[in-house]
Amino acid sequence: MAPGCRTESSIAGLRDGPFDYTTRMHIRNSAAFLLSGVFVASLCCSQLAYGDSAPCDLLTQNQVSTIVGASVGAGSPIANTGCSWKTTGATRVVVSVSMQSDKMFAGAKSSPAMPQETRTPVSGVGDDAIFSGVPNFSSLWVRTGTKFLLVRIYGVSVSEAQTKLTTLAKDALSKL
Repeated sequence: MAPGCRTESSIAGLRDGPFDYTTRMHIRNSAAFLLSGVFVASLCCSQLAYGDSAPCDLLTQNQVSTIVGASVGAGSPIANTGCSWKTTGATRVVVSVSMQSDKMFAGAKSSPAMPQETRTPVSGVGDDAIFSGVPNFSSLWVRTGTKFLLVRIYGVSVSEAQTKLTTLAKDALSKL
């Protein structure tokens, strides 16, 4: 046989590798089980990263209605990290509250301001907060400890939004 050529039995040995078929299947099944467990744990435990309260429990329908100045419907979950309330009358206002990551908060603070955007730090809300508003859409990003809250309001002027968002954020933070 020529140097460097392999026999059929040596090729079969390479194909089987150092483990037999049963061992390889056990490793594959164990890896699949482990990855599935990590995935399920990340889904189930994502709420733990944000606190003991579900986002729709952070504000009541009555609190949102009072602050907005119009009747809102019950909170509607946004995935497992947020909740929104919409006015029920002719005036269209939407309020949302969601838990965010430290990266999203840092991005909101460091990104360049958009045209017509009002951006200002807000004191007295959490450990760090920044307000950002454009016509009919405003946000208040808040850090308290290692938790990050985003409260938004749609359909309200920028001049009204900061006060409303600050009150909503303080109410929500009291339940984290």
